[in-house]
Amino acid sequence: MVVVQGKRLLDRVVEALQGTESIGAIAVVGNVPLSAVYHQIPDSGGFVENVFASLEPAIDAPYLLIATADLPFLSPENITEFVDAALEIAKKTGATILYPIVPVANCYARYPNVKRTSLKIREGAFTGGNLMLVNPASLKAQREKIAAAYAARKSPLRLALMLGLGTVFRLVLSQLLSPNLLTLPFLEARVSRLLGATARAVICNNPEIATDLDRPSDFEAVGLEPPRKGED
Repeated sequence: MVVVQGKRLLDRVVEALQGTESIGAIAVVGNVPLSAVYHQIPDSGGFVENVFASLEPAIDAPYLLIATADLPFLSPENITEFVDAALEIAKKTGATILYPIVPVANCYARYPNVKRTSLKIREGAFTGGNLMLVNPASLKAQREKIAAAYAARKSPLRLALMLGLGTVFRLVLSQLLSPNLLTLPFLEARVSRLLGATARAVICNNPEIATDLDRPSDFEAVGLEPPRKGED
């Protein structure tokens, strides 16, 4: 709900979705103002709960695009590039969870002051995006596994046990010795096994889908005025 240059972040994301030809109905999960351009779904109390609440209106759709609401530079072109590439990969692989990864060099080139969490693998150094294309029914069937993975996100030991100690060992060595020890197909296979569904990464070149605003310092880093008290 933060206002950025006269417009709420939520409205910026909704407008980008509205301008994307492949997007049909739009739903917003959270206690936000009602609108004629989106269906409002009440807050369910947590991230995982809200993701699964978003599935219900589109449970019979072949694919649902999930986006966070804090992407100030997202455009219809960014969304179209990801969706088109994801659908092409889904057609070839049968993937039901598709997630964008962005070359971290592209992010630093466009927004040099924004700190990034990235991973070096054989195919390059990447950071994660804030979109996801999923098959709603397939994702709903894996709710327990996805909830368990999310709950373990801050515990390296629990994640290690879920992914397999061999995977973690390879991950550490790849960052210390050589990124060639870790490949995208290997990670996709391990994540698919963890989630109980076919997951694939989609390499996207647009840093806008990976540039979200979480803290006041993030606003300053991209040249925007931080939100004033009472605007969040």
